[in-house]
Amino acid sequence: MGVRAILSSVFLFSIILSGCVSHKKALERKEQLHYKKTYHSPKREMRAAWIQTVHQGEYARMSVEEMQQDFLRKLDKLQELRFNAVFFQVRPESDAWYRSRLEPWSRFLTGTQGVAPSPLWDPMRFLIAECHKRGMEFHAWINPYRAAANASIPLAPEHPYSRNPEWFVRYDNQLLYNPALEQCRRHICSVVDDIVSEYDVDAIHMDDYFYPYPKPGLPLRDEAFFQADPRGFENIADWRRDNVNKLIKEISTTIRTRKPWVRFGISPFGIFRNKRTAKMGSETNGLQNYDDLYADILLWDHEGWVDYIVPQIYWEMGHSAADYTELVYWWGKNIKHAHYYVGQDIKRTMNTQQLHPKLSMAAEVAQGNVMWPANEVLWNTGGVQDLLKREYYSHYALIPPYTHIAGDAPKQIRGIKALWTEQGYTLTWLPDESCEGLPSAPHYYVVYAFAGKEKINTSDPAHIVAVCRSPYYILPYRDGKEKFTYVVTPVSRMHIEGKGVKIKVKL
Repeated sequence: MGVRAILSSVFLFSIILSGCVSHKKALERKEQLHYKKTYHSPKREMRAAWIQTVHQGEYARMSVEEMQQDFLRKLDKLQELRFNAVFFQVRPESDAWYRSRLEPWSRFLTGTQGVAPSPLWDPMRFLIAECHKRGMEFHAWINPYRAAANASIPLAPEHPYSRNPEWFVRYDNQLLYNPALEQCRRHICSVVDDIVSEYDVDAIHMDDYFYPYPKPGLPLRDEAFFQADPRGFENIADWRRDNVNKLIKEISTTIRTRKPWVRFGISPFGIFRNKRTAKMGSETNGLQNYDDLYADILLWDHEGWVDYIVPQIYWEMGHSAADYTELVYWWGKNIKHAHYYVGQDIKRTMNTQQLHPKLSMAAEVAQGNVMWPANEVLWNTGGVQDLLKREYYSHYALIPPYTHIAGDAPKQIRGIKALWTEQGYTLTWLPDESCEGLPSAPHYYVVYAFAGKEKINTSDPAHIVAVCRSPYYILPYRDGKEKFTYVVTPVSRMHIEGKGVKIKVKL
């Protein structure tokens, strides 16, 4: 994932953040915070994790069965930890972890680019089904411009570079699609359209790789393209930003034309602009999206081209050049239309001292978090898995509703009853089929439980006992002596919850 994969080298550049965390400064800064000391899990919160495939050599060494079991183990654990979405890297180098009509199988999947897995299977289709079975969304994460992280490694004959080398530029031994070329935008949009058409993805997700991270003393040689077609721009920086703007707008249009309910999200580098560069910038001193990567995130938000934004705020509270507190509130103030989720780096910064304040601040100004990477959560780095399970993700959370896409709630369920089945004492109900295919159709169901005469309050996530795609729930029957009230609500694809229907049972 962009800044993560190159983080160690990025900090060597003079243009990137300098300095280290001052313990004294961090403590002083902590005294100024306004986060809540007691954390209450919100009912609505994105809880996602990135699963990367680039540079992951272990996958290529696995058999199909071993890989499937590894994925199932990861999804089971994330489900147990109450995560509700997975961002899986399906296109790391203009290649594919799925059956693509346009690009070769990924070398990170099979060891050699263009070689299909044997026996043949489709990892993305498999993962979508398994995520949905567990009540989690699947966001197909693509790297838009990167064609090869290492240009020295041979590419498959069916790789776009092999067929159209004139589309690409070289920079620091990388192969990149030339953002200035319409042919490149057309191809990337075709890839997106292929994924959205053929797969039941919940979102298309892009990371922070736009124009390449600059290396001191190594300019990007695209002046000839600018001079040949400046399109009215007087300087190359504005022209480069417009190149990226065109791609973002066209991808957005591609998705909405094909499947309007599929969302489009981007996780940019954590700094938009520094205040020393622009008055509206943050009190930071580091690389800038707008000026160095030519990514005008706030324009994309203003124009409604993206549905969610996940800034990669991977620094510590009190960092001398990029303080987490400054950035989490800056983005919260400046993202106006899209959902705002915070990109959190588990290993570097989500330690036991900063986990609570970071999640508390995010809960104040954002609508959720995306953890980098999933493996660090699964490995329980710094005890983060234990803390999430015990305190922060102890209850289910529903993904915040995307009312700007479709605002109608599903109709109430019908025919709810409790009966004995082969699986045990089971709640069953009838979904509303009259709106099938419409945005208001029920996509999943939320089951709430209330003991005895406990007041029914579906706004409290502590009462959620299940989030399920199928219209049934197996009850935890004991001896049939204790009274419970269950409430079942339907939820649309856009996570808009309909009214609940209740039933009383004895367990």
